[in-house]
Amino acid sequence: MFKRRLHLALFLSLSWLAQASASAGELTLYAREGMDGREVTLRGPVRNFNEIGFNDRASSMVVHSGRWEVCQHADFAGDCRIVGPGEYPTLYSLGNNISSVREVQGRHDGRDERREERREERREERRGDAGAPVLLFDATNMRGRELPVRGDVNSLVNMGFNDATQSIVITQGNWEFCEHENFGGACRVFGPGEYGNLERTFHRSITSMRRVRDGGRGEGRGDDRGHGGRDGVELFSTAGFGGDRITVRDEVRSLVNANFNDRAGSLIVYSGQWEFCQHAEFRGQCVTFGPGRYDRLGGLNNQISSVRRVR
Repeated sequence: MFKRRLHLALFLSLSWLAQASASAGELTLYAREGMDGREVTLRGPVRNFNEIGFNDRASSMVVHSGRWEVCQHADFAGDCRIVGPGEYPTLYSLGNNISSVREVQGRHDGRDERREERREERREERRGDAGAPVLLFDATNMRGRELPVRGDVNSLVNMGFNDATQSIVITQGNWEFCEHENFGGACRVFGPGEYGNLERTFHRSITSMRRVRDGGRGEGRGDDRGHGGRDGVELFSTAGFGGDRITVRDEVRSLVNANFNDRAGSLIVYSGQWEFCQHAEFRGQCVTFGPGRYDRLGGLNNQISSVRRVR
C-alpha cells in the first residue's frame, strides 16, 4: 500500500512539473528594432530592469510562448500592455520604455483578463468617435479633456490644445508630433496604439501634428530633398541607428522637452549642414556635420543638448 501511494505521489508530482514546464512562457527583448542588437531572454517575472542592465533599452521583442504584461515602470506600474505570442519589431506603443515584465496566464482571479477586456471596450468606444484616427488627452492614461483629430494640424494654438497633450490614442496610420508650429522643432512618429503617459517623450510639448507615410515623411510636405524623401536630421538613442529616435527639421535650443537631452548615440543628416552642441542654447563644444550617416559620435556620444542648421 505504501509503495502504491508513493508511486502515485511521484506520478502526480512529475505530471505537475511537466504541466508547469509546458505552460512556462518565454520572452526575448532586443536593444534595436527588428529583433536586432543585444538581447535578453526571460522565463519569469522581472520587477525592475535595472537589475539586469536593460532598463528602457528594449526596442523590439519576440514572445515565444505565454501571455505577458509589459510595463513602462518598475513593479509593473505605469502604462502596461498584455502581449501574446508573436514578433513585435518596434515598441513605439510603449515609447521604447520597458522597466518590468511578468507572465499573466490568467492569474489573480482573472483580474488581468478583466482589465484587458475593459481596455478593449474603451478602445472600441474611441474608434467610434466620429471616425477620428487620433485622440489627444490633457491628462495621463486617456483621461481629462480630449481632442479628436482627423487631419494635419499646423498649430494646436487655435484649437486650445497647445502644449496640453499628456496621452494619445492612435487608431489609424502613423503620425508625426512636433514641438513647434508647422512641424518644427523636435518631432516624433507614433503608430497605432495607446500612449498613456508622454512624460518620457513629449510631455505637454506638442504644438503641431500630421499623418506621415511609412517612410516618415509628411504627406503634405513638398520641400523634401532626396534621401528617400526625407530632410533634416534624425537622432538615435544608441550607436548604429538603434533605439529610440527623433526627427529635427529646424533649430532646437534644448532637447530637454523632447526627452532627448544627452541621449543621442548616432545620427543621420539628410540635407544641409547642422551644428550639434553639448549644452542648451548652442553652447559648449559644437561640431558641424553634413549629409551622411554617423553610426558613432565619439566625444559627442550622449552629449548633445541643442541642434541647429547653419547652412
